[in-house]
Amino acid sequence: MKHTFLFAALLFGATIAGPAVRAQVPNESTYPEELRASQDQAIRQSLVQKIEELKYNKIKKELGLDDATAAKFFEIYKPAEKDIQALVKERNFELKALGAATDASTSDADITAMTEKIKDLNQQIAGSVEKLDANLAPILTPLQRAKLLVFEHEFNQRVREQLEKHPRLRAELRALRQRLRRQRIKNELLKKQAEKEGQR
Repeated sequence: MKHTFLFAALLFGATIAGPAVRAQVPNESTYPEELRASQDQAIRQSLVQKIEELKYNKIKKELGLDDATAAKFFEIYKPAEKDIQALVKERNFELKALGAATDASTSDADITAMTEKIKDLNQQIAGSVEKLDANLAPILTPLQRAKLLVFEHEFNQRVREQLEKHPRLRAELRALRQRLRRQRIKNELLKKQAEKEGQR
């Protein structure tokens, strides 16, 4: 219960920090969208960092790792976790795109290509998870590796549950993601425009 409360507090604190920071800036509406996007990005990074710190401390405790073993563990675990998260994020994006495509007049060829890409990403995710487990075998006992699998599932489940329990929190995070997404799209368009002008 204490862990769940702390997690919710971190999420809530990180999201409400955005308006508090922006309230200190006069006439924010006159500021460029890039500045607001930069502030949003900083808030998001702070949120992610706090959740990661909570997660890593909990893993160390759950697996009963001493400092030396924990250092070896996280040297392997952290980069692998980032790679897996990136693959999952890409897979989830492709799933949303596929869902939109099934509601539109998309050709069978395009649907097949999108489906195959998702299958490939799923295989990459499974392969990365298996590789991580194999790399941890010299450091963790079978019991510790099993506990890690259970922890990962339960932690992610708690994240979803906390978001469901706090509609305002979920709405603020969704709005933050949407603003960041719009900024990324704008940056991509500006980049392409600059490349075209450079080719002239």
